[in-house]
Amino acid sequence: MKIAIIMDQYDNQNNGTTVSAARYTARLRERGHEVRIVATGKPGPDKFVVPPANLGPIGPLIASQGMAFGRPDDAVIRAALDGVDIVHLYLPFKLCMRTRRIAKEMGIPHMAAFHCQPENVTYSMGLRRLKFVPHLLYHWFRRRFYRYIRNIHCPSPFIADQLKRHRYKAHLHVISNGVDETFVPMDIKKPAEWQDKFVITMVGRLSMEKRQDLVIKAAMRSKYRDSIQLVFLGNGPKKKYYERLGKKLKNKPVFKYVSKQELMHLYNQSDLYVHAAEAEVESIVCIEAITCGLVPVIADAKMSAAKQFALDQRSLFKSGSAQSLADSIDYWIEHPEEKADMKQAYLDSAKEYTLEKSIDQIEMVFRRVIAQQRKKQLAPNDPHRHVFHMPTPFVYDVDENFRFVNRNIFFRLGSAMVFYLIGIPLLTIVARLFYGLKMTEKKNLRYLKGGAVTVTNHVHVLDSPMVACTLFPRKPLFASLKSNFEIPVVRRLVRLLGGVPIPESPKALHAFMESMRRQLQKGRIVHFYPEASLWPWHEELRPFKNGAFHLAVKSGVPVVPMVFTFREPGWPLSMWHKKPLVTMKIGRPEYPAKQGSDRHRISKMRDAVQYSMENMLSENKKTAS
Repeated sequence: MKIAIIMDQYDNQNNGTTVSAARYTARLRERGHEVRIVATGKPGPDKFVVPPANLGPIGPLIASQGMAFGRPDDAVIRAALDGVDIVHLYLPFKLCMRTRRIAKEMGIPHMAAFHCQPENVTYSMGLRRLKFVPHLLYHWFRRRFYRYIRNIHCPSPFIADQLKRHRYKAHLHVISNGVDETFVPMDIKKPAEWQDKFVITMVGRLSMEKRQDLVIKAAMRSKYRDSIQLVFLGNGPKKKYYERLGKKLKNKPVFKYVSKQELMHLYNQSDLYVHAAEAEVESIVCIEAITCGLVPVIADAKMSAAKQFALDQRSLFKSGSAQSLADSIDYWIEHPEEKADMKQAYLDSAKEYTLEKSIDQIEMVFRRVIAQQRKKQLAPNDPHRHVFHMPTPFVYDVDENFRFVNRNIFFRLGSAMVFYLIGIPLLTIVARLFYGLKMTEKKNLRYLKGGAVTVTNHVHVLDSPMVACTLFPRKPLFASLKSNFEIPVVRRLVRLLGGVPIPESPKALHAFMESMRRQLQKGRIVHFYPEASLWPWHEELRPFKNGAFHLAVKSGVPVVPMVFTFREPGWPLSMWHKKPLVTMKIGRPEYPAKQGSDRHRISKMRDAVQYSMENMLSENKKTAS
């Protein structure tokens, strides 16, 4: 792929956003992709330079934070975008705003990332106590930029949740910025002056929201203050203040801005990592320290994603409380055996955040975005012809003002009217009168508050309408064979009733699963038949496929097991019912495990659901006997 990354600052890697962009760029290039950078700074290979913006009176404040903003130059932007497959926009400011418009004019697929947390802005401006200001900034970012973006890369589940809370409508891709695999435990001795010290390290810009001052105050309150050596790695506007504050300690804190190699050495020379920041999009430096074998102590700040890395309460302290942090530090000093045990647990947890995994995921997202936004007529030699986006009646486009422009909105309205006013009443009558449909344990559906996957055994030609009747008033989606969408008249009926085509090509499955995941995030129910094929009137479960459980685990939604069983009709129903009557039994939702690899979690959920369904079948046999 040819990828254009647009960001205001790239050369000065004094913050997580530029570090992440540089690592992504290097790794993507190693994989053979061509990556172009549009940013301020010095020219370089495949780097297109725009002039810095004139920020007037706030320029010195921005410069003191080590930041720079680019002034859009249409000629430079168009030259950088010429021939690229996708544009990745990093920040919601003028350079990316203008680039988005140009990319749209040129017909180039584009997406954005959310790296600028509003709380970082308010802390830098001294507005931390005005709680309404971040909400205004979320709204401003959405209004000015993100409402035109259909796909957003979120570095953490925390920031994705914040965007949902602030009504961002785009598809959110949660992908960690990733830790370089070179960060590993190493046997490096401490310098002579630190040999008898307990070394505590913190990495981050020396700015108000990072709260290095809290770490210094906690060291002052510690019972072991005279043996603590603080090391702060980073630059920023608060450096002189922190240096003055640290003079009260017996061992003056060390303030450094170091290279990557020195950073790894200092991690491995430290005894504890502390992260006191009150606002973080992800805090990849925290997981870097963990991958080097450090046990962390992290602030439980409401607006920080870093707390996701803590494995238990011993690694959390009350945000803003120097005494709480001092107590946590003293605990780990006094319990070296526990710290040694937790080291391996943290090393294992860090394996989920490798840069290699993050690059795999962002490559997949790039291909999906290209598949969604590229023009239908492709050149014979287009490298992305194999990427197929499975259309569904639920996908729509928007114009510059985020208004619906897809005519399928009328189709969706018609589908809802047919389903609720005609389909469900008619299907309920047919199911109950002709097949004796009886539903038990429907109260278990009350546990569902959002999206969910439902599964049943596939044993009746009309089991899909029966599932729809069971789940009413919610309208489920049914995975249906693609061939059903090619039959005249029937194809329209299938789509009206909520059918979604299953792609026949394995290369298109990722687009199908992505469409279903998007619907689950909107709170829809998606129904699968994990047995895959229909065996009419069969009374035993057959082996399950993984598709439904893979979707549930990836989407973080529960699976509701449901079972069709059969009962003999009594008098007088036996006079016209020659075949058994149908009973639908609904089990309790099964939720995805939070720990373990994706493969393990999928397997565990599949086994749990199958076990639940087998129990329901065996209970039915006991009742019948």
